[in-house]
Amino acid sequence: MALRRGHDQARKWLLTGASIAIFAVMGGCASTSSSGGRSYGPPLIPEGKGRLIIQAGGINEVNFYVIDEETGEEVHAESPRTSGSSPIGYESGNRSMPQFVDLDPGEYLVVVNTDIDDSVEKEIEVLMGLDVYVSIPVGRFQVIFSDSQGRSQVPFLIYDYNLRTMLGRGMTSTEVRYFIVPVGEYKVRIENSPTGLDEIRPVQVSMGQTQNILIGPPPSPAQPGEGGTEAGQP
Repeated sequence: MALRRGHDQARKWLLTGASIAIFAVMGGCASTSSSGGRSYGPPLIPEGKGRLIIQAGGINEVNFYVIDEETGEEVHAESPRTSGSSPIGYESGNRSMPQFVDLDPGEYLVVVNTDIDDSVEKEIEVLMGLDVYVSIPVGRFQVIFSDSQGRSQVPFLIYDYNLRTMLGRGMTSTEVRYFIVPVGEYKVRIENSPTGLDEIRPVQVSMGQTQNILIGPPPSPAQPGEGGTEAGQP
């Protein structure tokens, strides 16, 4: 009898320990998935709100604002891109998730500013408790100017493809600096090019793609024995 009571007591201890372990695991999961202690992903949508998520083809930082279409009032604005190149700036690259904002249900106008005079506007409807994705047709490019001493900082102008309208201006950089513009075709022109030539390059901007525009001095004339053949040789 004493032996049986010992087995029963040991069984109770095992069951109690298993119960404590299960509750500890459940408590850890609950704290991880709760809105106040999430370690991954965005927080839960607040009660009575809907969520607007900006999709800009992999660009996770844009300057934008939201207008309530019923009242005409600006209800939200973000300007994460720092100044440093005309007219707006460049991406810091610190954000790993798309931008989002929680709003009351209703109809809104989303306006995304770019690095030229043109902005991108989208009308959307926010529904309670739901994610609403708004696709913003923008892309990015970088202008790199290199001379015989390496990369240089020189000003450039951004035109429409037909060179009829100047849309913006910027400065090349020795660092990575992308300019965000609406999807489309453009041309960039180096202002007062050190080469003495009118350096103009076409730019095809697509959503979700990054384009590097390389501009440099013309190649030096080939010396005898460097490329091709000498006169009189086949």
